[in-house]
Amino acid sequence: MEDFTLVQAVTIFILITFAGFIDSMAGGGGLITIPTYIATGVPAHLLLGTNKCVSCISKSLSIIRYIKRGKIDFKFILPPTIATFSASLIGAQLSTILESKHMVYILILIIPIIFFMNHLKKKRELVDHAPLEKIQVLFRSVLIGLVIGGYDGFFGPGTGTFLIISMMFFLHFDILDASPHAAFMNYVSNIAAFITFLIKGAIMWKIVAIALPAGLLGNYLGSNQVINGNKATVTTAFNVVLVGLLFKSIYDISTM
Repeated sequence: MEDFTLVQAVTIFILITFAGFIDSMAGGGGLITIPTYIATGVPAHLLLGTNKCVSCISKSLSIIRYIKRGKIDFKFILPPTIATFSASLIGAQLSTILESKHMVYILILIIPIIFFMNHLKKKRELVDHAPLEKIQVLFRSVLIGLVIGGYDGFFGPGTGTFLIISMMFFLHFDILDASPHAAFMNYVSNIAAFITFLIKGAIMWKIVAIALPAGLLGNYLGSNQVINGNKATVTTAFNVVLVGLLFKSIYDISTM
């Protein structure tokens, strides 16, 4: 692969910045980063490793900022995070045995349901409901971690977004509370994959040199929206990711 032109480098920087901005709030950054790396000419065997490298290190900035601002409740988040990580490992093993590509059909069915759940959640916010007991929160959060963690390891797209809607609907979280906790769970579940790619040397550092500063900038700007309570921006990002997932799934099916 030859060196990048100035136009290519600037394009990569802009797109990865936008991806980090979206991903830090609503997940789904891979919808932008993966096509960007493919268009840039990253070889297939280095594609996922390069993406994990940039996204994991970039998201570290968001996670650190959320922790410093008290946006992450560790008493709550540790059990579901462990569940997510464990289920992700199992899902990854299953993906080597079963055909994960057919998950795209299920994804097309799931996304409209998520839109409906989000709409229903908004209506429920207008009605007072009793707070969940601690044991209910523990059970539901661990179950969320197991289901979505398994999905992450087996297939993957939209994991952070699905964690957010699950917390909003089943745990009665506000999107500004769900976003940093979902980011933390997704981040931890991705660390093992990043380390694996790093050990195997499956990372294109030439791309990382341009994309990593962009990802850090995007995550900084996006986490600002959550920290400052800009609910409208975070909600818009969430809906954009869902629409993007739907169109990507339709495209994937059309090219099978």
